[in-house]
Amino acid sequence: MCGIVGLHLKNPALEPELGRLFVPMLEAMTSRGPDSAGLATYDAEGMHVVKDVGLPRDICAAHDIAARSGHQAVGHTRMATESAVTSDHAHPFTPLADLALVHNGSFSNHASIRRTLARQGIACTTDNDSEVAARFIACELTEGADLEDAMRSVLKEFDGFFTLLVTSGTQFAVLRDSFACKPAVIAETADYVAMASEYHALAELPGIGDARIVEPEPERVYAWSR
Repeated sequence: MCGIVGLHLKNPALEPELGRLFVPMLEAMTSRGPDSAGLATYDAEGMHVVKDVGLPRDICAAHDIAARSGHQAVGHTRMATESAVTSDHAHPFTPLADLALVHNGSFSNHASIRRTLARQGIACTTDNDSEVAARFIACELTEGADLEDAMRSVLKEFDGFFTLLVTSGTQFAVLRDSFACKPAVIAETADYVAMASEYHALAELPGIGDARIVEPEPERVYAWSR
């Protein structure tokens, strides 16, 4: 069990508030992942990543995340089930300069896909199954696929139960497996798109009462671009 949150701002006027809006979202996922936490924020200079062992509250405070500005943020709280509790194993996984992946669930065939990637010269640096998905998507992108198609390829190649949130410098995309047993909710307004494993992580966002709330359908890629 892990927690995922993401915030994609449509309204540039909110960009100075990105960190202030995002921190409560990540902290709300503490109960789903007390082992480690990580996040990536995006601004005009690119992607900025923080990953560490410990509680989201402490990690956000140590790095002054609430003061950050930008147009997008993605975060994860981890309850380790298949690899060590270290900062390297924390999410997000970032195999490209502007690509971040966070994952709730598990892939049953990640070892075979890891070997396939290795034969292509793509090496993973951890034994975390989520890194395999991140590097797989990165490989698809470098071979010319767009993000939505790369995530559809995950459905074809990976077995397991999962919710994925994947972001680039311009895109924000969500995918659940065919069983959709890992929780997820999306809220959209004219000002933002927000995603979380549980609705209460979205409760403090401005205008949430008027947002369009969606539980993502299985095997459907939900994507937004700026």
